[in-house]
Amino acid sequence: MEYLIIAFRSRTHTIEFSKLLRLNFISNEIVNTPKEAGVGCGLSVKIDKGYFLTVKRIVHSLNRSSFAGFFLVSMHGNRKTVRTV
Repeated sequence: MEYLIIAFRSRTHTIEFSKLLRLNFISNEIVNTPKEAGVGCGLSVKIDKGYFLTVKRIVHSLNRSSFAGFFLVSMHGNRKTVRTV
């Protein structure tokens, strides 16, 4: 299983971004940022990786200084791999 998370250094920006995605009909979930990412405020927005290009455009249009990055999370049994996208 693979999914993307979008990390911000601000909890407020994370919540606002999640709401913005919903307004644009992009399904998402607020999740704890995996410790393997080593960034952010502790919360991230989880999306299906198929939305990456659309969500990337939205993130960059906001120009938020709190944006910490995109991360691909892969689950292999009980093992989690996190890498920057």
